[in-house]
Amino acid sequence: MTRSPNNHSSTLSDGDFDQARAEAAVRELLIAVGEDPDRHGLADTPARVARAYREMFAGLYTDPDTVLNT
Repeated sequence: MTRSPNNHSSTLSDGDFDQARAEAAVRELLIAVGEDPDRHGLADTPARVARAYREMFAGLYTDPDTVLNT
């Protein structure tokens, strides 16, 4: 594993992503906009959004040259 200039590992691994912290942040955002994160329609939203962010940021520190073949 290599380090990028900002000292992050070259890929975002499960150990680098704090699922519980991301879920707590989403809960706080829901509360901030006046929603109840525990209501039926939102109960799974913090976990779902955190998983989505994990997937979106998975390649954040990947060197593009290692995946682009053009």
